[in-house]
Amino acid sequence: MKARYVPAVGSLLIQLFATAPMSGVNGADAEKDPPNLANSTVPYTLPATAKYDYAEVLHKSLLFYHSQRSGKLGPNRRLAWRGDSCFICTGPNGEDLSGGYYEAANTMKWGLPLAFTVTQLAWNVYAWGDAMASVNELEEAKEGVKAVGYAKYIDPFSGVSITSLTASALPRTSLDRFVEFPGIKAFGVSAVGSTDIDFGYFGPPEEYEMWVPNKIMHPAGLSYINSTNPSSEILGETAATMAASSVIFKDSDPDYSAKLLDHAKDLYNRATTHLGSYQNSTDPNMATVKQWYPSSIYYDELAWGAAWLYVATQDESYRTVADSWRAKASDHNSEYSWDEKLPGVNALLYSVTKNDTYKAGVESFMANFFPGGSVKQTAKGLIFADSWGSLSYGANIGFIMMVYAKTAGYDQTNSTKAISMAAQQINYSLGDCGRSWVVGFGEGSPIRPYHKSSYNSFIDYPLRGQDNSIQGDDFLNSNTTNRFILYGALEGGPAWDDTFKDNRANYEYTEVTQDYNAAFTGLNAALIDYYGKSNFKAFTDCGLDLGWSHPNASNFPNWGDNDCYHTCNTNCTTSNTGSNSNSSGSNSSSGNKANAAATGRQVVGWGVGAALAGAIAAILA
Repeated sequence: MKARYVPAVGSLLIQLFATAPMSGVNGADAEKDPPNLANSTVPYTLPATAKYDYAEVLHKSLLFYHSQRSGKLGPNRRLAWRGDSCFICTGPNGEDLSGGYYEAANTMKWGLPLAFTVTQLAWNVYAWGDAMASVNELEEAKEGVKAVGYAKYIDPFSGVSITSLTASALPRTSLDRFVEFPGIKAFGVSAVGSTDIDFGYFGPPEEYEMWVPNKIMHPAGLSYINSTNPSSEILGETAATMAASSVIFKDSDPDYSAKLLDHAKDLYNRATTHLGSYQNSTDPNMATVKQWYPSSIYYDELAWGAAWLYVATQDESYRTVADSWRAKASDHNSEYSWDEKLPGVNALLYSVTKNDTYKAGVESFMANFFPGGSVKQTAKGLIFADSWGSLSYGANIGFIMMVYAKTAGYDQTNSTKAISMAAQQINYSLGDCGRSWVVGFGEGSPIRPYHKSSYNSFIDYPLRGQDNSIQGDDFLNSNTTNRFILYGALEGGPAWDDTFKDNRANYEYTEVTQDYNAAFTGLNAALIDYYGKSNFKAFTDCGLDLGWSHPNASNFPNWGDNDCYHTCNTNCTTSNTGSNSNSSGSNSSSGNKANAAATGRQVVGWGVGAALAGAIAAILA
């Protein structure tokens, strides 16, 4: 399995940890990599016109991130089966740990991989924002970056008391919360949750505090990263996240963007001042993250952070620094992922500078996957770069190839090869292999993703209160389909021989995660750009089963008459993303039935699931 992150700023970062193998999944088995015997080279003819509706997939991929949100959901709550959560999420120094995206099927928040996810989501907007705007997805994409969950900060020398910074006084979203107090830089949150406990919890995040094994709450797994316990990779990646985010908000909110950039600079300075990797940490709370998400090097993250700072500032000194770290990471140019960033550094800097050195770096990366390269394909055409998350690696590779092709010109020879390979990878995921690998899209799409809250939701939790071992057996081994549709989730993918098992016990096939969908989201936007923005129509939530017809659904959104994104309305003048007038973000039964129009289904009542989650919120308030 692969992990996640919550970006932040300051002299310290907090890293999630696990002390024991996964409960409910055999730890030894989980550590084994499935075999990779792929040895094919599969020719592909690039379709002259778009083979799939990439606008629909883009819409649903962005919707997937709503299933992962933690804390108060606020006005842009699109899924009836997700509510407020992380009620006991305050760190020992008063830090707010409630925001962000949950990791994969679970309720913890990891370090490096989620940082990469958010940087990539911002890059999607930077690279393909026009394509997103053409199908009414740009504002939703930006909101997804903004809502990722940076923590509150305090300056221990400022005299500000953390107890005075109440949740009600702070904006909900991560970046908003981050810039509300621009002088606060004491520490930031990189992860929360106690993994060995979390893997053994099979209920919804909304009821974690009530049913979690041994009553061990999320803050128990924290570890502070500082000058004596450094992590240049987490700080470097977080600096990249802040800088990339500052770029995409520069025009729409320049003051906000400037604050983000200031924090990115501060983070990067700390990353380079206190060099070191969390792989060398002696903190016991870092033991399991080193096992599940081992970092290869930190040179690439430092190059990555400097590259994004160069893009944000146009200060050549950052490009010089990026080049120096890029040189140190030069033998890590065969993978683009949460762990390896060098191909991203080359592609980003090439797109900005058109420099031949960076171009050559991208071409060297792409050569690994062209005929004669070191990485082979499955018999049906998937680049099988890794046996875990094989589809996401294909999407990551495709994204880099499309950035290259756009920069070099779509009509160039190398660009044509790159576009064809990128299209082959995404089209494999969407149906070319004989089935779709994206939940809620296409023929034969998965119905049993390894994802807990879409199976056991706070509004539909049949085994509520029963022993976690019973719930775990049911989750892993029953043939029950997930009770709610996890729209847009890209599953891990097939085995090397293109086979697949649509069950939760074989989570190497059915696992979903934040980083799996990150570049995949951007690749869909890239294909919209390539095939022509005028050839695609905006997709909406109209007709999607988002759970609002469930008898226990509550707190119905009111998107308004001028909203053509969430509803079946037409001829709107704006997407109104996040304009839900019911902005309490609670799990109570307020609101109205306006969202019934968006789903095309009747909304009825509410029930014990919503009442119980609301009671937890009230008790812990």
